[in-house]
Amino acid sequence: MAEVVKKLGLAKLDGFLYFVESDGTVWKHQGGQKTIVSKSKIKREEGYLYFIDMNGDLARRSNPQQRDKETSELFKPGTQVTRE
Repeated sequence: MAEVVKKLGLAKLDGFLYFVESDGTVWKHQGGQKTIVSKSKIKREEGYLYFIDMNGDLARRSNPQQRDKETSELFKPGTQVTRE
C-alpha cells in the first residue's frame, strides 16, 4: 500500500508522462518537452519508489526490487552470478 507524501491534486491529462526527479520535483513530459509541475522539493529516502498516484498526489511505497546492501555486495552489477 502506498503512502501519500504530498497532496498535489494533479489532473492527469492524456498524452503526458509524469515523473519525479531525484530532488523530488514533479515534471510532465510530452513530445520531447518537459514542464515543471511542482517546484517544492522533498527528501527522497532510499528503498522507496516514488510516483504519482490515481488521485494525482505524490506517493511512495517500498521498492521490492531493491536489495539490501549486504545482498547487493554478493552480486556483480547487471548479473545474477555470485562473486568468488
